[in-house]
Amino acid sequence: MEAELTEVMAVVKGGAYGSGVMGVVGAVLEAGATELAVATVSEGVFLRTQGVAVPIAVLGNLNPEELPDVLTYRLHPTVGWARAFQQSEPISLKYHDGSPLEVHVEIDTGMSRFGVQPQDLAELMTTLDQRGIKVRSLYTHFQSAITERDLNKRQYDSFIEATKAFPGIRRHAAATTGCVQGLGGELDFIRPGGAVTGLCSGSSEADVKAFAELGFQPSFSLVARPSFYKLLEPCRGVGYDSTYTSSSHEWIANFNTGWSDGLARKLSNCGHVLRIKTGELCPIVGRVSMDSMTVRVPEEPGAEETFVIITPDFHPLTSAVGVARSLGAAVYEVPGNWGSRLPRVTVEGGKVKQVYRSLEYTN
Repeated sequence: MEAELTEVMAVVKGGAYGSGVMGVVGAVLEAGATELAVATVSEGVFLRTQGVAVPIAVLGNLNPEELPDVLTYRLHPTVGWARAFQQSEPISLKYHDGSPLEVHVEIDTGMSRFGVQPQDLAELMTTLDQRGIKVRSLYTHFQSAITERDLNKRQYDSFIEATKAFPGIRRHAAATTGCVQGLGGELDFIRPGGAVTGLCSGSSEADVKAFAELGFQPSFSLVARPSFYKLLEPCRGVGYDSTYTSSSHEWIANFNTGWSDGLARKLSNCGHVLRIKTGELCPIVGRVSMDSMTVRVPEEPGAEETFVIITPDFHPLTSAVGVARSLGAAVYEVPGNWGSRLPRVTVEGGKVKQVYRSLEYTN
């Protein structure tokens, strides 16, 4: 999947796709990643304030007002045009040690979001050189899904052609999908994002099959204990608007988590959680509200009994993939929407290594 000298630029944007950025950063650096990438300057600043010293790329297109923070915290922003350096007041394009600003240049080969058009690359490179800005790398981003390799191959070929005129500048194209498809692994970097935590970039059966065959496995789960439970008599409405009514005597367990923590309201009366003790799937009943979720359980829960709301696998109902399918959402949305109130617990060798509470896990 990667060449012998290919380095890993681990993408940890969005709190490492929801898993908790500092725990993931520690793991990927220990595993050999040489650079990190985030989406925004503020994410990069946060990592620097936490003592992260490795190179940090910012994948979102640079805005002029962000330059002071970029230079202060020695970040490597992405540029796709020269307007990024059109400040109302002139500013030195050097880091505090006097070295020149380093940037990544994104080339738009088909995504049609950020990035310079291939035919305009030479002009942009000339402008950057004239401004004394060092180009750290050239990169592109694939548009299509895991199962559409041919479409991404066209983008890859366009990228290779566009960058031929700039030998010696490092290149990268393989984000998670490219890594799975074998596109770009021979370049200077691979750029996995969701794959860092074993998160499949697609939710179709074909996507999951391709992902699993390469040995990927989600490394995260969402675990909770009921905060309250009761035995309801028949014909009791549960939650806002009584969208669920008990049909017999039923045990209802309440969890102190809801859509404010990223659990979609659409899971009301259709989602499931896993009861670890028995392996049973227990249905979510009633509305998922801001801070509460109610689940029908087969019996009175045991003391400190634990349930898994998102399982670390590819289960069709309880995994991030399964939940994404039921919601018609992208897989990355499921953990990516997890709120800052959820503690992020890093476990290694079956033991708790670190707990990041509230806003400690991201900025």
